[in-house]
Formats: sequence, C-alpha cells, structure tokens
Amino acid sequence: MAQQEMSEDETTLREQLDALRALSGGVAHEIRNPLAVIQSLVQLLASKTENASQKELARSILTEVQRLNQLLSEFLQFSSPPELNRASLSVETLINKALTFAISPDQLERLEIKIDIPPDRPSVTVDPDLFHQVLLNVIGNAVQSMKGIGILEIRVEVSDRHFGIQIKDTGIGISSENMEKIFLPFFTTRRGGTGLGLAISHQIIIRHGGTLYFKENKDQGMTLFIEVPQHATRTE
Repeated sequence: MAQQEMSEDETTLREQLDALRALSGGVAHEIRNPLAVIQSLVQLLASKTENASQKELARSILTEVQRLNQLLSEFLQFSSPPELNRASLSVETLINKALTFAISPDQLERLEIKIDIPPDRPSVTVDPDLFHQVLLNVIGNAVQSMKGIGILEIRVEVSDRHFGIQIKDTGIGISSENMEKIFLPFFTTRRGGTGLGLAISHQIIIRHGGTLYFKENKDQGMTLFIEVPQHATRTE
C-alpha cells in the first residue's frame, strides 16, 4: 500500500491553512472571553426572575452561547492542535468504538455494515483520542450522506510501513466543485454544520504524517481513504 505523494494542490492548501491558523487562535480567545461574561450574566438574570417567558428567553440565549462555545472549541483545536500522544492499540477496537459512537441504534437497524479487518488482528500506533475523533467525523459524514439508509463498508490494510482505512458509502457523493473545498475550514453543505470537522480531521492525519482523500465510487457514493505511515505490530 503506497502512500500517495503530496500534490501541488495539497501543498497550497496546507500553506493556506497554516496562515489561517497563525491568525485565528488569538481571535478565538478574544471572542471566548466576552462570551463567558455573557453566559454568566444570563444565568444570573435567569436565577433572579420568576417570569416564565423571561426564563425561556434566557434558556434560548444560553443554548446559542453553548453552540458558539462548541464552535470556538473546534476553532481553537484547528488553530492550536494538541500534541500527539501515540499508543499501540487494536485496529478492531478502534473501528468498533468509532461505530458505536458514530451510529445511533435506530440507524444501525437501517444500515448494512461490512467490515474487512486482517485476520491476524493487527495493532497500530496512533494517537487514540485524535484518531477516534477522525473516525467519528468521517463515519458520521458517510452515514449522513446516505440519510441513514445504505451500505457502509470499512476496509483496513496494515503493513510494516503503512496503516490504511477505506470507508465506502452509498450516499449522494460530493460534487467536483465541492471536492476542491471539502477540507477548507467553515465550508459545509450540512445545515447547522460548523464546517470544521473535515478540516480538523485532515489536519490530524497530516500531523500523523499521512494523507486523507476522497474518490468517487463507480456505482454510487464516495470512498474516503486514510493512509498513515507507521510501524505496525500484531496482537495474538
């Protein structure tokens, strides 16, 4: 499994993202400070009123503040990513944990999930938390593209030099125009999405020294490829 060479477009994207990260961290912190003040004041006002409509208004404001805080947390992770803490763990455990958190029980009833993991139960060396975050995002996106109904295929390839995951769906796919923007922060086609999930996932894989990319399936949907160079071990 040969890792693809970095294309000129990917090099340009990385340079643009580096420039954006250099600017964005301070901006996010400056927004978070007054937002914390707003949250405290609204909570105080809500505790001092008995008016039902005013309490409901306060709850609505707090909901929006929490949404903004979540956005800022993602933005700060993008601008100031945490250090990698690599550990060896079972590929099977990694995949099963991600599926448990990314797919709800009612979706499981409507999805056909196919998993192809090498029979010798390989282990890989990655940052468990960050890699879990990547899998949650990309599996969730695949399920959403199928509107919760379809076939999800996960194929794992492990060698002494590379670890790869292919996630194939039967969803609506990605237009060629959007494919060029898919890893840009704040670009999203999902209503209510932040547009940071894939940007952060892409960054995490890059920091592992790997690549993350999409290809259109011949029949229907897309396949996402994750390839990370590493020394793989085997579990008995």
